[in-house]
Amino acid sequence: MNSLRAKFLSLGLALVMALSASGCALTTPATVGSIGGVEIPAGIYLLAQYNAYSTAAGDADLATGETANDVKAVLKAECTGTIGDEEVTTDGADYIARLTLRSLQYYAAVETKFAELGGVLDDTATAEAADTAAALYESTGDLYAANGIGQASLETYLLNSAKAEQILTLLYGENGQTPLTDEDYTNYLSGECVYLDYVQLPLFDSATYAFASAEQSEEIEALAQECADTLNGWATAEQGRSERYTSMYEAAGEYAPRAYEVLGATMESAQAVNYMGSQLLTPADIENYGSTLTEAIEEAGYGTWFVYNMGTSYAAMCAVDPLDAASLSAYKSSADLLSAMKGEEVQQMLYDTGATLEQALDQSAMNVYKPANIKRSA
Repeated sequence: MNSLRAKFLSLGLALVMALSASGCALTTPATVGSIGGVEIPAGIYLLAQYNAYSTAAGDADLATGETANDVKAVLKAECTGTIGDEEVTTDGADYIARLTLRSLQYYAAVETKFAELGGVLDDTATAEAADTAAALYESTGDLYAANGIGQASLETYLLNSAKAEQILTLLYGENGQTPLTDEDYTNYLSGECVYLDYVQLPLFDSATYAFASAEQSEEIEALAQECADTLNGWATAEQGRSERYTSMYEAAGEYAPRAYEVLGATMESAQAVNYMGSQLLTPADIENYGSTLTEAIEEAGYGTWFVYNMGTSYAAMCAVDPLDAASLSAYKSSADLLSAMKGEEVQQMLYDTGATLEQALDQSAMNVYKPANIKRSA
């Protein structure tokens, strides 16, 4: 599932966790100006800039012998990639500047929209941001300190991420400006999502990480087909969920250990339960699997078990209508449907809003923290 936190923490935690090093030790200036009246602290600027550097290093056309750690080389190299909806080819320095600005615009848009909606972070959200920042600083504090990035800067970015999360709820949550209805949720679940039951037959020994040979893989695929055939006899679509789950449990108990035998290994019977389960797939999840899964589901039809190669296992799978597997209330209480349905839309809205805000950035301040100062080791 796409979690609400996964949608929005990517713009905060990704910058924090990806940081290896940046810039010299910072003293002044404390900010690099503002966007839309929102002050941009130097620490926020550096986090955004370093993340932009990491992206540029991955997109740079580096010469033989040059690596992502060669800052001068990355700044001069030709970088090609997508920034927003635009395909961009430019030098590394310009590429980094564009990505940094886009990130800062998003940051400012979050602050602006959250205030506009009258948002207030609860104690849990603020405590979580503080605790996470403290944990990050405890693990890599020397590196952050050497780069002039204080714990307060980490906390500020995490609070911004929490605000982005709340904006989604303030707009479309139960008490939001335009709350989603049960009909919206029902149409989304039945029309765009898939619920999968599965029993996996591993293609590698988890103890030794030895993968199946071509011959062993063929044997395990045949076992998976036998498992699917067996389940088609046991776990019919008309069965209740508890009976169906029992059938899956029994199938996993029989076939997963047999797959291990093919690998020349032994599986404890208690481990078999780890090779079965169920999952609601949103459109984003389905896209991640690729067209082969969609084609396999369409060919088999709902309620019929089929075999699918997951790369590290062959799985006996069965697709069912999500609302045949659980109630709407159960999904609303346990699944992050709001994020799955509206998260991308809200994120894009924030990017678009950020691009329209008046910029009052201080170029002289940004020059102090220019990407040429980036270091890849403390």
